[in-house]
Amino acid sequence: MSDNAVVIAAASTKGGCGKSTTILILAGEYAAQGYRVHIIDADPRKRLLKWAGLEPLPEKPTTRPDGYLSPASGIPQAITVTAATAANMRAEIEKARGLADVVLIDVEGTANASLTLAVAYANLVIIPATISPPDVEDGLATIKLVQDMAHASRRNIPHGFLWSNVLPAIRSREMVNLEGQVDQAGIPVLARIFQRTAFSSMFSFQTTLDELPPSEVSGLDKAKVDAIRLTDSIERLMKPDANSTAEAAA
Repeated sequence: MSDNAVVIAAASTKGGCGKSTTILILAGEYAAQGYRVHIIDADPRKRLLKWAGLEPLPEKPTTRPDGYLSPASGIPQAITVTAATAANMRAEIEKARGLADVVLIDVEGTANASLTLAVAYANLVIIPATISPPDVEDGLATIKLVQDMAHASRRNIPHGFLWSNVLPAIRSREMVNLEGQVDQAGIPVLARIFQRTAFSSMFSFQTTLDELPPSEVSGLDKAKVDAIRLTDSIERLMKPDANSTAEAAA
């Protein structure tokens, strides 16, 4: 098992909050940065397996040397995808950590054993939420689960909210109120993922942001900026001591 492998879970007890999109944004950006990425799809809808062209499985799937199935041709070879349930979550994570630099887990939008296990093994948990009271309510419930798992395992599990599917250039009173709830709870906010055609196009074109055709998909540059901001925020959250040292030396 690689000591340097990082496990990141996109988790919430509610569906439709942007977990799968978050995973694809991260997978594409980390692959573009030169990392080997493995996605564990633990959602029964298998959106990420379908994105990779592995669901339904082809009659004669291509197998890579590492034992994983090769995704569709439009997906960088640095990215692999497998499915998991609560029954094999631990085994899938351990296998992936031995083969990849970054392991990304997409879990079902319910409070179940898969969610609990993903949080238990994660180095960082992202809680995506749209600007809506139900998403914030369920996001706060997921935060409580993360904090309980951290306490039980006697370790810190960095975590933060991610505002997803945000309308550009619009800051409503509801958004201000919901942001206030998250701020009062002392929960860090990683970033905002805006509502962009490029993000939905990752599913329709079955590829990553960097591989989308600029002539057919608008807003790629802005979407790429969102992706970089998210990975930068993750690094700062996971290495607060290093950031403090750098700021002190500046």
